[in-house]
Amino acid sequence: MTDPNGLHVERFGSRSSKPEDHHHGQSLGKEPAPSLRLNTAIREYVKDTASSARGPPFVHIPEIPTSEEICVPADDEEEEVPVNHVVGPWASKQKYLADHYALLREDSVAPLRNVVSELQAVPEVLEKDSVEKSQIYEKAFIVGLTFAHGGVAAKVTFSLRRTGKKIIWEQSKRLQQGTLVALTPAHDMFKSVCKVAVVAARPLSGVQSNPPAIDIFFSSANEIEIDPQQEWVMVESSGGYFEAYRHTLKSLQMIALESFPLAEYIVGVEREVHPPYYVVQQPFKDLSSVLPASSGKYDHVNILDNQWSEKATSDLDASQMDALHRILSKELAVIQGPPGTGKTHVSVVALKVLLENKRVEDPPIIVAAQTNHALDQLLRHIASVEPKFIRLGGMTLDQEIIKQRTLFEVKQSTKLGIVPGGLKGPALAGMRSLIQEMQTLLKPLTEGKPFGEEVFKAHKILTEEQCKYLLKGAEKWVDTTLPDSVTAAIHKWAGEELIEANHRTNPEDYGFEYEEMDLEYEQLKELEAEGKVGDGDDDNDALRGERVVFSEPWTGRGQTGRSKVDYELLLKESDLWTIAPESRGPLYRHMQQRIKETMRGKMRQLVREYDKRAIDLKIGKWEVDTNFLKESNIIGCTTTGLSKYRGLLHSLQPKIVLIEEAAEVLEAQVAAACFDSLEHLILVGDHQQLRGRCNERELEGKPWFLDVSMFERLVRNHVGFTQLIRQRRMHPEIRRGLIPIYPNLEDHPSVELRAPVPGMGPMNTYFFSHAWPEDTDTLMSKVNRTEAVMVVGLFNYLINNGMKTKDITVLTFYNGQRKLILSELRKHPNMQGEAFRVVTVDSYQGEENGVILLSLVRSNWMNQIGFLSIANRVCVALSRAQRGFYVFGDARLLSKQSHLWFKIVKVMSEKPRRIGFFLPLTCVNHGVTTYVKRTRTRMFSATNPAIGSSSAATSARKSATSHADVLVVELDQVNRDSRPPMCHFQIFRPHSQALMELTPEGQPFRDFAAGGYVEADAAAIVTTAEIADKERLRQLDEVNEAALFGDLIDTSLTPRTNELKLTATRQTRDGTTRNIYEGLYSSSGGKSDVSLQEPSLLD
Repeated sequence: MTDPNGLHVERFGSRSSKPEDHHHGQSLGKEPAPSLRLNTAIREYVKDTASSARGPPFVHIPEIPTSEEICVPADDEEEEVPVNHVVGPWASKQKYLADHYALLREDSVAPLRNVVSELQAVPEVLEKDSVEKSQIYEKAFIVGLTFAHGGVAAKVTFSLRRTGKKIIWEQSKRLQQGTLVALTPAHDMFKSVCKVAVVAARPLSGVQSNPPAIDIFFSSANEIEIDPQQEWVMVESSGGYFEAYRHTLKSLQMIALESFPLAEYIVGVEREVHPPYYVVQQPFKDLSSVLPASSGKYDHVNILDNQWSEKATSDLDASQMDALHRILSKELAVIQGPPGTGKTHVSVVALKVLLENKRVEDPPIIVAAQTNHALDQLLRHIASVEPKFIRLGGMTLDQEIIKQRTLFEVKQSTKLGIVPGGLKGPALAGMRSLIQEMQTLLKPLTEGKPFGEEVFKAHKILTEEQCKYLLKGAEKWVDTTLPDSVTAAIHKWAGEELIEANHRTNPEDYGFEYEEMDLEYEQLKELEAEGKVGDGDDDNDALRGERVVFSEPWTGRGQTGRSKVDYELLLKESDLWTIAPESRGPLYRHMQQRIKETMRGKMRQLVREYDKRAIDLKIGKWEVDTNFLKESNIIGCTTTGLSKYRGLLHSLQPKIVLIEEAAEVLEAQVAAACFDSLEHLILVGDHQQLRGRCNERELEGKPWFLDVSMFERLVRNHVGFTQLIRQRRMHPEIRRGLIPIYPNLEDHPSVELRAPVPGMGPMNTYFFSHAWPEDTDTLMSKVNRTEAVMVVGLFNYLINNGMKTKDITVLTFYNGQRKLILSELRKHPNMQGEAFRVVTVDSYQGEENGVILLSLVRSNWMNQIGFLSIANRVCVALSRAQRGFYVFGDARLLSKQSHLWFKIVKVMSEKPRRIGFFLPLTCVNHGVTTYVKRTRTRMFSATNPAIGSSSAATSARKSATSHADVLVVELDQVNRDSRPPMCHFQIFRPHSQALMELTPEGQPFRDFAAGGYVEADAAAIVTTAEIADKERLRQLDEVNEAALFGDLIDTSLTPRTNELKLTATRQTRDGTTRNIYEGLYSSSGGKSDVSLQEPSLLD
């Protein structure tokens, strides 16, 4: 066969036409050795990347931020960040790319820049006092170098004194591989010196040592430092992760030099989308693999004709067929899949069609997802259609199917040949030669003894004549104070002025408590995966390569009052023995610094050459990899991988790219998929679920909107898209809660057959409303301890009624609450040894489970609801459950503060009513219902005599069965209102003459009596009116609450109607508008007709 570059390549491991012939989990054995061919497209791409001869200005910005970007003087004006244009077309392709580059660059650099600014202002700040999430490591020393394939890395030891905590490194995101750090000399503290670096490796063996150690790559060869006696302070930001951005930034620079296909839609937002060019050339496709023969012949279908998708019968519903038609017939296919609508299934069906119609000479199809976990899920589905895919990046937990299809494993199963004319061999040879030169240069720093006169002479610090005088004088000198290893003439000359240099990080134990982490396991693993630099087993935490270890334990005694010029004058002396003994120590130190500066200069030159060889080595490895990838039909990678391996993928000239969960990906990361050869881009996702994450929260809002994905922007600009509308996940009662978000979402008949939740009677959903006050943990995350105990109690109840722990997931918006609930579950005596799934909403997109318990946490008198106001997160939280969904939170607060939550509460208040202040639990065997108000701090068994003697508890125990644990019921009324009492103002006029004559205290009253009361009375009238307005609105809120919630103590026992309708909209005093609702409800005390004819805060 002939590849797109005109190179003859022999096929190896060709694709089977029958996917069922392959068996997952079985060893594939050794594949035939491929005939490797040189693909020059990779080196051309990399050369273009390094070119500075063309392109707009942003193309020439260095990949790693410079010290000027990070260390900005306080009096400098901040550069203006461009605005993201999310409505309408962009002015030009270059404007689009330049502005997105600037926005992404700001998001990647700002966190560390803010940390450096804080250290400039407050050099001694501790981490606990930092307002910029600074993470500070003092007493940092460079103790060695590693000559790795990716470059020359410096090993740095450091102190944790300023952290104030012990670090559990296995669970910490500190100093993750790929993190951006800044270093400054301890005496400078970023006043004039700032070195920028990227963490190259953080092996556990290193950070768990005392002192801990990591490896770093300096931002450029010109920044590298080698002085082991220089003390540094190293800082990072806990709020940013550079590795997730660096490759995307580079990709944007490359796209600016390319044609940027599909720019008419991405930049120009054209609404009418055309077919892909390859489809226009050949529109007839074989659809027989996805459409049954019983509905017609589909082996030769014109997919540009709409009739086939309308007439064909299939397992796909109508909206899925529309989506399949769009994917196959549009060069930019945008598919919105609400929760449970089967968007991944549609993607796999579409891929099956594309594979069946793929020609041998066609390049692989690229599929990508935001996270490694999501990518593995997608590839597991694809494996049933195309087993011989290849996954780029080795960070997979799927050992059975995915692991063996990583590029690393595929290469391991094949005898690798040599690419004729490839760069790998020459690059390695050049690196070995340079390593020898650098080791020779650095030898004086590794010997563990002071520099001798021969070293100074070799670096032209001392002359031949000066060395002769030193030797002559040393022959007469006997000094028993120096160790036997210190025997050079210049050592005897320095004598007692030569001292041990205590420049190192010492072991320490401050007795700190262990640090709490604000990330969960899945997020940590994803961060680790993003930072890895190789594939498969190459993804080691430790760098591989030859090492040098610095040992320079001696220096000269220091002295103040002399300048460098003074020491240079002393060095002009031919006979150094004539110099006064007290000046010899400082002079030796000066010469020592001179020689290290000379060595550093030479070292930087060698590192520049080494970096060139490292780039050649990367090209050489890719020249091997491309031979394997070309023989695959599908290549999978993360969206970060799209940029990270862009040069490799670019060499394959891909035509088709599919991105799953595209609405969760920042726009620039999707733009990186626009290879020069791209003809067909498929975006699948849902912009009403989670958005992408930014380091800087400010950039998520107006006017930058950096978190708005390309997917969402195209949909909101009415570029053609298809929405799936039939869900197959949630019981209809659960789906009902999503009506305010997806009013047109329909139920597949299968969801009506979902089994009920044991112990909950007819309740597939319920919103338990309370007013238990929230709290804040040590990491400033919100927690609600009483709510957590209630959630744990229901979890225990469900387990005792037959549920499995694996079928229950606890969701919450706050990591503090996640940790609290997980801790309570693990301590529960009835659930020892169980594995629990307690996660934050942000890490659960794309997941589902039988029963979801949602802890909302927020309840406060300040009327703040935080993350609960973000509709995208609410959408994810409401849509994860299959059989049962139980919410715990302050429904009244949410209804007041969020229009979305008001609608959700309103829906759950309708028949069948699923909201209240008591949680109804129904015995599986006897049908007895218990109404739970709250639980005690401790859980008790129904058969345990320690349950207590209160009548309420006894009543609860009698209503329960002896075979199941229940929540302990407290029927006493809980004080719901934690707000302080309303202040009452008393307005009066003082008339006492004696009071008015007091001085100076009486002066205000004399002014008041002289006429000031007129103005005071006018202000008092306004104040009184405002207070009356607030009180009236508060009362109206209570009426509206009654209409929504009613008297719900016996909600399941009393027939009730609750209908709200909008009757009018009125203007309030402050200029805002309020909706006026009319509602009718009945309570156990009789029917009450309440008409709301005043504005309400509930809107």
